[in-house]
Amino acid sequence: MAVTTTIDITQHLTVADAATSLGVSERTVWRYLKSGRLDGETIGEIGSQRTLIDPESVESLRNERSGGPEVDALRAERDRLAVELTTTQAERDALAARVRTLQQAVARRRSPVGGFVDKVTGAMTRVGIPSPDGRRA
Repeated sequence: MAVTTTIDITQHLTVADAATSLGVSERTVWRYLKSGRLDGETIGEIGSQRTLIDPESVESLRNERSGGPEVDALRAERDRLAVELTTTQAERDALAARVRTLQQAVARRRSPVGGFVDKVTGAMTRVGIPSPDGRRA
């Protein structure tokens, strides 16, 4: 004769409920069950089985994953630094573009032909004729 245990389904969470509570995917909950990080039990006949998870196990894992105020402070600092890095990279890119523009202008001024072209272009734009690159004064 087989021994059966009775589990109060209302006192346990499904895999989907545990995933929602932890903020992870159901696949991750299955990994947690397999590794023993979560306690659960599969009940029912093949084809209609359900895996029920102890809510205290979920709460314990959630507390373990949160890490406390130190981890929250580190996450906030990481997020602040990520924003600062993005801003700094944008400033760097803008400065690099400005340097390229200035280097091109200096190169044109040093070239005898470039200086002549600049003079002709300036004269053309003063009288309203579009320059060769399509700009108007």
